[in-house]
Amino acid sequence: MPSFRRLNPEEVAALRARNARAVDLSEYREFLQDLAPGDGGEIALGAGDERRTVKRRLTTAANRMNKKLRYRRSTDDVLRFEVQSVGP
Repeated sequence: MPSFRRLNPEEVAALRARNARAVDLSEYREFLQDLAPGDGGEIALGAGDERRTVKRRLTTAANRMNKKLRYRRSTDDVLRFEVQSVGP
């Protein structure tokens, strides 16, 4: 049976502070800035880079710029994608 407990205001504030940490996507946005539909890009992953993390950040940056990406097959240390047109 689960155990339930109400959080005090300090604990709730700590939860909000943890969720408020935003990742700096400026490098991703700068890269995507000049790419138009039909253009493609490639990202070479470094030793400490997680493929899923880089892909998620790139997709998030693209979405915020009203761009849609389609990822293409590539090796484990490279991400390749194409910018697609966004609907009306």
